[in-house]
Amino acid sequence: MASLFKKHPVAVILSVLFHAGLIAFFIFGFELFDEPVESKPPVNIVKATVIDDSKVRAEANKLKELEKKKKRDEQKRLEKLKNDRLKEEKKLDELKKQQLDQSKKIKDQKVAEAARLAKLKKQQAEQAKKKAADDKQKKAELAKKKALDKKKKAQAAKQKKANEAKKRAVREQADALEAMRAAAHEEEQERLAQKAIASYSDIIRQKVERNWIQPSGNISGLSCVVRVQLIPGGDVANAQVIKGSGNALFDRSVELATRKASPLPIPNDPTMFNQFRNLEFYFKPGE
Repeated sequence: MASLFKKHPVAVILSVLFHAGLIAFFIFGFELFDEPVESKPPVNIVKATVIDDSKVRAEANKLKELEKKKKRDEQKRLEKLKNDRLKEEKKLDELKKQQLDQSKKIKDQKVAEAARLAKLKKQQAEQAKKKAADDKQKKAELAKKKALDKKKKAQAAKQKKANEAKKRAVREQADALEAMRAAAHEEEQERLAQKAIASYSDIIRQKVERNWIQPSGNISGLSCVVRVQLIPGGDVANAQVIKGSGNALFDRSVELATRKASPLPIPNDPTMFNQFRNLEFYFKPGE
């Protein structure tokens, strides 16, 4: 009954209410259908003189018919209640049968679902087993491939290292040879530059001296060293006495003479010009 109430609470409640109504009707129904008996005033027998028998019989017959009718109505009502109760019981039996059928159906579904899940679980287990075997084989193949790749990479790295060492040795040898050639060339250039500077210093000093105006005063024995900044073509960008004579007028006259002598004579070889960008020469009049 408890399981029936849990599954169909509304139907059980309606059934209980219906049967409670039937019981209440049986208990209180007769009193509701009883016709009230009207109280008649007491008959003064002393004063009555004649009683009409036909009226008495008619009244008695009428009461009997009413009683019969009440019994028939009550019988019909009881029959109706009985039929209603039978219908309700039949309905409850059908409902119970439906519930049993539904329970059986649900049970069959559960059994079928359990079988399906068991089959699915079995299939999944087989698939997992197959996948594990495949993964193991793939892992072994991958490990083998990695080992082979590692071996190949090691061999390639070793060969590359050997090649790089060989190339580095060749490059170092070439660089050493090139450095030796460059050093020799630079040394030769420096030698030629120094020779050119030595030869052109006298020429530059002579040109400066030709453009020099002797300042007033005693300048005998005075000398100075001049630094000249040249631009391509020999033009003087700047001239400055870096080792003075002690006579400011003399030093200033030499700087002016250097600027006035622009452009100064320099070698025609453009590769030699870098040696003449910043040129220093010794100036002493008459030498």
